Amino acid sequence: MINGLSSRIPQSGMAVALQRVDVAASNTANRQTEDAVRLRVEQVEASNGGVQARTVRTTEANDTDQAAIRDALDARVAQRDFEASAAAFRAREDAIGSLFNERA
Repeated sequence: MINGLSSRIPQSGMAVALQRVDVAASNTANRQTEDAVRLRVEQVEASNGGVQARTVRTTEANDTDQAAIRDALDARVAQRDFEASAAAFRAREDAIGSLFNERA
């Protein structure tokens, strides 16, 4: 790590965003499956920077209009979160490249 330019934070953000999209897709795919268990992602701040997440089963109904809307919104927000984390990662890479160019 170069003076706080760790890639851990944006990389973990991208991984969690993908996990959230996967859960929304799973819920959507199982919407009409009888007795399907609805999933959700619980995320917390990681002690070493970034975020951690785990997928958990819920007791919520998965076959309602509200569940469908929530999954669509969650997937869209996760997409935006991924894009923001990717932009932060690119900015970090650009900063490191500039540092190396200055030293050369």
